[in-house]
Amino acid sequence: MRITHEADYALRIIYTLAQQNKQLSAKTLSEETGVTIRFTLKILRRLSESKIVAANKGATGGYYLTADPEELSLGHIIECIDGPLKLNHCLSDDFDCTRVADKKCCPFHCLLGEISDELRTRLYSARIADFINK
Repeated sequence: MRITHEADYALRIIYTLAQQNKQLSAKTLSEETGVTIRFTLKILRRLSESKIVAANKGATGGYYLTADPEELSLGHIIECIDGPLKLNHCLSDDFDCTRVADKKCCPFHCLLGEISDELRTRLYSARIADFINK
């Protein structure tokens, strides 16, 4: 499993908004995070759809966090962008294994499922606020 660039950039954008604790333009966010403006806008749209950020329009507009950094986890942001965190494709509900009839009997499936659950738990326990002023 690998977190996509888009999820990594979303973490940077959220971190910047939380650290500055004010409304910022997409241009400012792009410059401060090193993410192109086009990609920044795409990520902000996804984060807005998930109600993590919101925007004020107009000349003095910009983006701001709607979620509390104390409550906002890395796992939530990553899954907002990349979808469910699964270590292997066999952990997906719609995966049909060609090796075994019941994938719950597969030792690889079981171990990878446990590791995936541990990773998800760890990412959901890490909050954006944990990284502010460190």
